[in-house]
Amino acid sequence: MRQTARAAGSYVMALDAGTGSGRAIIYDLTGAIAGLGQEEWSHPAVPGAPGGLDFDTAANGPLLDRVIAEALRQAGLQPGDIAAVACTAMREGFVLYDEDDREIWACPNVDSRARCEAEELTESGAADRIFAIAGDWVSITAPARVLWIRRHLPEVWARTRRFALLADWMATRLTGVHATEPSGGSSSALFDLARRDWSDELLALVGLDRSIMAPVRESGTRLGEISPAAAARCGLAAGTPVFAGGADTQLALLGLGRRAGDATLVGGSFWQMTVLTDRPLIDPDCGPRTLCHVRPDEWMTEGIGFLTGFSLRWLRDTFFEPLRQAFGAEGSSFTLIETMAAAAPPGAGGVIATVSHPMQSDAWEHPPLGLHGFDINNPAAGLGCAARAVMETGAFLARAHLDRLERLSGRRYETIRFTGGSARGDTWPQIVADVLGRPVEIPTVKETSALGCAMLAAAGAGLYPTLDAAVAAMSSPIERRITPSAERHAAYAEIERRWRAVSRHASIMAGEHLLAPLWQPAGARKGKHDALTLG
Repeated sequence: MRQTARAAGSYVMALDAGTGSGRAIIYDLTGAIAGLGQEEWSHPAVPGAPGGLDFDTAANGPLLDRVIAEALRQAGLQPGDIAAVACTAMREGFVLYDEDDREIWACPNVDSRARCEAEELTESGAADRIFAIAGDWVSITAPARVLWIRRHLPEVWARTRRFALLADWMATRLTGVHATEPSGGSSSALFDLARRDWSDELLALVGLDRSIMAPVRESGTRLGEISPAAAARCGLAAGTPVFAGGADTQLALLGLGRRAGDATLVGGSFWQMTVLTDRPLIDPDCGPRTLCHVRPDEWMTEGIGFLTGFSLRWLRDTFFEPLRQAFGAEGSSFTLIETMAAAAPPGAGGVIATVSHPMQSDAWEHPPLGLHGFDINNPAAGLGCAARAVMETGAFLARAHLDRLERLSGRRYETIRFTGGSARGDTWPQIVADVLGRPVEIPTVKETSALGCAMLAAAGAGLYPTLDAAVAAMSSPIERRITPSAERHAAYAEIERRWRAVSRHASIMAGEHLLAPLWQPAGARKGKHDALTLG
């Protein structure tokens, strides 16, 4: 965290509700972090609802108040030094309110309790209509969850008077005002993408009335101001303006200064290969999904690598970290992984990692998590090859998604920007460049979702004359540009073919109940995935 020049009213705050934690980050007008508060949270399982996870608003609201106060304390700032606030959050999760504006039900993005309802929407053909209008499937989006609530929690449904996304909920806690914005709202699969508004047809399909849906305001619009009650809870100054933020991945692209025509790989726990366009691109084969971008004249289409980054973390926690601690090795486990993976050859000595399949929204079934191909006659194929195999799988998924996005958009993306925690080392970005056969650019700042949120707040508060000016002043330069190896790119074609074949056969074992798949989404069309994405 670099030092920032202090000036009253020249700081903005981004409030970020991620899958695993809540954060408040204070930025100065150069995009430097002045203070940060963060606490982890978890999502309680729902008894009697397999896959069901609740978002605990009663506990997580005060947690967010605490991280706001901690960010102010860490920055050494007074409440009046914060000129504006905006909120970002995980997508898909939502909150229901009663007539007294009290939260009565909420879920995070990873909730998957509505399996039967999703399958019913698929079998009836309603899921196809949802995808055609909203650009997303019913596996973890609102239509199936709303039907589940109506069926299993009729008393909650009878009391529901307002529907909001998680970022909206945060802003409402600060201002008392209800509103949503298109990048988060479209993750509900209840939006008309072309109109950037709630779809009356889709609302009627699941029995929602438009009157309970939060009004739609574009990102960067002033929503209200910090209420006296919120100020007393969290330490911000009453009257501080609050602006509409956006969904996490779209804000990461804004934080990088990306525009229509750009391709970006966002590498966190999940990997998203994204392209921005000046019109909504809805895949007729229901592969990648499309959402509204935070800019009012742009849309984002993405192919998601399921748990790509988290798989390397699993390898770290399961194997590398216990060994590092047992032998007292210096440095971090990720440093050890980086060193050993770099020493392994392309193809990882024959080791293949099965993690997930390329995104097929309506049939996104995954193989069992596994490492295959170890050979006792090849003692060099050890943990370093296992780490490299996981990295190569991430790159193969990115390649599959890029190919699909290029076919859908009708253009070739010559350079890929790679951001997020997975872009921090040298080995994984080089593997991505070699597999894609394209130059890969790594920005200096790699955690950009909250930064994009701060840019909206800064522009909204008039600290910059336009959003473009805020992006230009606060975004980070390119740290390095990675050139692919033509020799390794050619070699990876055969290695990728083998990976696809092994993944297919691992999925067959899951289908025969010999091994458990990594994840089985609700509402998946059986058998379609292999035909479309594995060849």
